[in-house]
Amino acid sequence: MLEPPVPIADPMRRHRMTLAVALILLISAALRLWQVATPPDYMFDEVYYAKDAKAIIDGRVGPKAPLRWEAGDEVSWPHPEMGKFAIAAGILLFGDRAFGWRFPAVIAGLVMLACVYPLGRRLGLPPPWALIALGFAAADTLGIAQSRIATLDVFVGAWSVLCILLALRYAQEGRQKRWLVLCAAAGGMAVATKWSGGLALVAAAALIFLCWLRDREPAREDEKTDPAYLLGDVPTARPSWVQALPGALLVAALFVLIPAAFYILSYVQYFAVGHTFADWWELQRQALFFNLHLKATHTYASAAPTWIVDYRPVWYYFNGAKMYRGVIAMGNPFLWWVATLGLFAAPVLAILRRTTLLLPSALIVALLYLPWFAATRTSFLYYMTPVAPFLAILAAAALVAFAGSARLPRRGALVMAATAAATAVLWDPVGRLASWVFWQLPQRLSPAFGWVGVGVGIFLALLVVIVAVSPRSRGWRPVLSMVLAGAIVGIAVAFLPIVLNIPISPGHWSHIMWFPSWI
Repeated sequence: MLEPPVPIADPMRRHRMTLAVALILLISAALRLWQVATPPDYMFDEVYYAKDAKAIIDGRVGPKAPLRWEAGDEVSWPHPEMGKFAIAAGILLFGDRAFGWRFPAVIAGLVMLACVYPLGRRLGLPPPWALIALGFAAADTLGIAQSRIATLDVFVGAWSVLCILLALRYAQEGRQKRWLVLCAAAGGMAVATKWSGGLALVAAAALIFLCWLRDREPAREDEKTDPAYLLGDVPTARPSWVQALPGALLVAALFVLIPAAFYILSYVQYFAVGHTFADWWELQRQALFFNLHLKATHTYASAAPTWIVDYRPVWYYFNGAKMYRGVIAMGNPFLWWVATLGLFAAPVLAILRRTTLLLPSALIVALLYLPWFAATRTSFLYYMTPVAPFLAILAAAALVAFAGSARLPRRGALVMAATAAATAVLWDPVGRLASWVFWQLPQRLSPAFGWVGVGVGIFLALLVVIVAVSPRSRGWRPVLSMVLAGAIVGIAVAFLPIVLNIPISPGHWSHIMWFPSWI
């Protein structure tokens, strides 16, 4: 587990893989930039962050009576400044308009996406499956939506993903200190954007520790008979805890000092315009109280355990007349549901079948996601932004485990592409069926019938899972894994209009609102 990735030996194959990654990133950039300035007005929390970025540019962050600790005209003072600095950079480059607010989010979203392929490789996926993981992440509607709105979560996501990638590079490539310093710096930028960015440092530290455990192999028998070994002149291949202590202290020190430095740096303008350290300390105290005890009611608030199953998305914008336009923050349902199964399957497969491929990505998902279960404040599904790329990797790993082979089946890419195209074209009957089960029948018969439909759906899903994992299905599992992968990518097409703010008919809209909680 967590072995360094084996490079692709064939130059032509390596070149084709590079071109495929570049093509996915290019298509993703086009989707994120397409009419990114619509709607032209502030959307959702842009009313806070984009306005505060303009206040930063104007220097309107100085002390004001009676609350000297507040950052002047800023409203989003409970969060550090780095993310707002990024939005301010876009305004400086392109003006105080929608494109200027949102362009930095596009860049952050692409950085986050660009890390998925190397992360997949370092987390144990072979090249074709790491490429599929990248395709999953590119088809994740939450990632697209977050890359087109001037809020902080996409910046937290970009720095968090980069932090974890650098931690793996440090742990898997000889523990070169420059990668550790860069890892701590990326984690510091995440924390200096939102406090929740600290979860990336926790995940990075856990991966470094696991790689150290992996490297603690017993000395070989022939080494134990070497006189130099017996005299203690040659270090053992199994370093003791005492020998590892200096390295552990270095990691701990860098993971505290460097993020703290970046966090203080995010307030450089705050101090430059006249705030004192006492003001700053009171600001931190007020921010802590706000982040722990915010109880404001919100239509789209939801509990953390429901996020991973896409229970309650967040509508950032909606305009309904003859044609509907909207922007929704929701995960790709097929992707997130497969990843959820993978999260539960990871420990089971590790215990029963000694299959550890799912464990690294499942661990990262758990460390970034499960702490939110303890949140006492009002919370939203889009807090999953830093987690989503690892859901894509986990889903790909789950399909590898299901297929029973890391090799793609013959013509597997063709099967996946054909299934993606078919899903993109034929999603409408699925939407009509869901609408009939969850909307029309409950209205005609009884509201309770909707729960009957849910029960039937869960039963059928479990039946499919049982049949799929039965020993008799081994022969066609590789092909079925390609079908599932294609469906994950293809279903994103159905939801793109309500991510890219494309006008659609009320009928189209109703057919993709599969559950009442999605409205």
